Amino acid sequence: MHRFQLLKPSSSLIASSLLPKYPYHCTPTNLLLHHHHRKQLRLVSTQSSSNSNQVVGGKSKSIVGDLLEYLNESWTQFHATAEAKRQLLAAGFHLLNENDDWDLKPGGRYFFTRNMSCLIAFSIGEKYSVGNGFHVIAAHTDSPCLKLKPKSASSKAGYLMVNVQTYGGGLWHTWFDRDLSVAGRVIVKTGDGSFAHKLVKVKRPLIRVPTLAIHLDRFVSFLVSGIYCC
Repeated sequence: MHRFQLLKPSSSLIASSLLPKYPYHCTPTNLLLHHHHRKQLRLVSTQSSSNSNQVVGGKSKSIVGDLLEYLNESWTQFHATAEAKRQLLAAGFHLLNENDDWDLKPGGRYFFTRNMSCLIAFSIGEKYSVGNGFHVIAAHTDSPCLKLKPKSASSKAGYLMVNVQTYGGGLWHTWFDRDLSVAGRVIVKTGDGSFAHKLVKVKRPLIRVPTLAIHLDRFVSFLVSGIYCC
């Protein structure tokens, strides 16, 4: 079991870190910890000013800029899917519903989403006919992270803490002594009594996991890449 201390022992802080400030009852689900001070990725050139436009200018600059914008917005798999959806709609793709009959046309560009965390986009060639081949490019939207457990809030010695679990094959020691925040998806109760999914992204530091004190882990100073040195 892992416990992470909140930066300030305040009851109002635990509410803002685990629950978004909606006017109705909200149950947190799929909330993840995120590095708060991760630097924003930007497009730069190492070439001289005379030929920099040839390297990062024009269409190439636009493509790389779109990629960096996507990475900066994709805190979780849910945000990655939402940002991909926004960019596809802006590029002229048509959103499909899996429950509807599709009227696909040659030259058309389409996509659909599932569970707010999966997106499938495709385009149909102008000369496509049934039986022709097609190309597939696949990737995943999720990444290694620390996930908040349900009912994770607790307090001890004047500090508010949250219980988390590891997700994926993360390099977990790199998360120590860093400002962390919370992002993910929650289910909220709306005014008419129905429930809706909402995305949460808290853009300020909330949580920190301190490195274990040296007298509690005598070998931490000698551990390098999983090998004990002496």
